[in-house]
Amino acid sequence: MSVSPSVLFDLGGVVVGWDPAGAYAGVLAEPEVAGFLERTGFGTWNRAADAGRPFAEIEAELLGRFPDEGAAIAAYRANFGRTLTGLVPGTGAVLAELQQAGVTCAALTNWSAETFPVAQQRFGLLRRFVGVLVSGAERLAKPDPAIFRLALERFDLDPAGCVFVDDSPANVEAAAELGMTGLPFTGADRFRADLERLGLLGPRRPPAAPVLHLTEAAVWERAREAGSYPWSGRTGTYESEGFVHAGFADQVDGTRDRKYADLPDDALVVLELDATTLSVPVVVEDLGAGPFPHLYGPLPVEEVVAVHPYASASWRPAP
Repeated sequence: MSVSPSVLFDLGGVVVGWDPAGAYAGVLAEPEVAGFLERTGFGTWNRAADAGRPFAEIEAELLGRFPDEGAAIAAYRANFGRTLTGLVPGTGAVLAELQQAGVTCAALTNWSAETFPVAQQRFGLLRRFVGVLVSGAERLAKPDPAIFRLALERFDLDPAGCVFVDDSPANVEAAAELGMTGLPFTGADRFRADLERLGLLGPRRPPAAPVLHLTEAAVWERAREAGSYPWSGRTGTYESEGFVHAGFADQVDGTRDRKYADLPDDALVVLELDATTLSVPVVVEDLGAGPFPHLYGPLPVEEVVAVHPYASASWRPAP
């Protein structure tokens, strides 16, 4: 009997970017942050939080040792959202491709149960996993073999068919010792190449047809002036959805009817993109409404090859 393939993802540094220094903006001068983290033993107390120790206990202990640094001690938990730097480029596309290939995808993260909800609320991509095992909720942390065994059991994964990816070499080694295939994460391109080598993915083939994104003309004008387009569709952002909605020429009218029926045609524009040259990956996937192209990165304003009035025929295929 063949083993069902699966991939178990680390989150921080693999799916979501993280920089603890972000919590101290406006609390400490930038040159002071590194010294504070070293002086207070950030690595030690952050690992304790990841393993389930309450922040209230950690902060009280630190305050006893550093009574004059109360504001900085409280800043990490209070400003945790600022430590999340965004989605790691390219990983979302790999996750989507794995799911389209029928590979089970779950996550195992060293993360405090108190701060993980901040990431859950911000990043829609985390909803794509069949489940996320959070170390702080289990009072176990990688590289303890017990937490790997728990993840395998909870998500019904066979270690012989499971790939584990993490940016920590110690965690990768621990997974390999339990029979999983361990992959060190150094970037999405390398990760995808490793998965292709293992036979879980084939070569990426972006669609040749123009990829089109429908939006309001006023929204596009503001994005063009700002130089960035944070949106996924009419509602939701790239971060909140995990991708940017798009379509092919025969799908745009349906999107207009579903999402923009209250607006006149002249309020809408169709942005044309060339997936073969685009700097962000495009994955054609069916999430329940048929196969649509999705951009797994913010829509790059400077790479829009044409802006068509929705009311014109210029974006429609020739009859």
